[in-house]
Amino acid sequence: MPERLQFARLPLTGTLAAHAESCWFMRGASAAALPDGHRILPDGCMEFVFQLGAPFLERNADGGWTEQPVRLLVGQMTKRVEVRPAGEIDTVGLHFRPAGAAAFVDGSMKRFLDRIVDLDDVLGEDLVPLAARLREARSNSSRRTLLLAWLQTRLRPSDALMAEASQRLQQASGHLDIAGLGQALGLGERQLRRRFEAAVGVAPKRFARLLRFQRVFEQQRESDATAWAQVALECGYFDQAHFNRDFRAFSGIAPRRLLADADPLTAFFLSVSSKISETT
Repeated sequence: MPERLQFARLPLTGTLAAHAESCWFMRGASAAALPDGHRILPDGCMEFVFQLGAPFLERNADGGWTEQPVRLLVGQMTKRVEVRPAGEIDTVGLHFRPAGAAAFVDGSMKRFLDRIVDLDDVLGEDLVPLAARLREARSNSSRRTLLLAWLQTRLRPSDALMAEASQRLQQASGHLDIAGLGQALGLGERQLRRRFEAAVGVAPKRFARLLRFQRVFEQQRESDATAWAQVALECGYFDQAHFNRDFRAFSGIAPRRLLADADPLTAFFLSVSSKISETT
């Protein structure tokens, strides 16, 4: 187990790739590998997370820390969550496409908004045997194979139209008229919102805001821009005040400070290149 924190991400293939984007992996010999913890920032997607080492701790509203379950469903987030490891770090995650988790979880995804919950309870499945197999499979590629085989057993029909709606919003970086999107899909605005919340976990207008928020990191990290006003305009914000409001709402912190103080894991998830990495 490495002393320094190590990350990798592998894309999914085959039919499951329509629902889940990638598997990601994180390892560190102890909590000291991530001494300042990690900020989970909204990215418009849900995740399954398996802690094969020690559990993580989550900061409470009162500033204290509570131990998380060792297998998690991370719902759609619209605000920052802070976590830190309690010991050895050995984590495997499944990063879904915006409407992807609904293909494996029964019921509306809206109930998980801004929540991180026990995955076994949500799925009604004892995942201890799967976690044991993941722990024994040391390579990232073999762990991905195990997860894909397990996911295939849970695959169920989902709302393909809402997958298309979220994809259109992604392709437009959130710059689509929601009423117009509904009309293009043959849906009224209220019907679109209801179905979108059920499949994606968040309303389409807020999802569009999350996409613009994520676009900021792509602009800032791929260029060496220092003029945040220009970055805001390039990402579709009307003005810097609008940009600052969204940024603080979703991250709880000013943009300059967030990028300057980003922990290694936050930097990994914000990195555009890491999202398409095929590191093994």
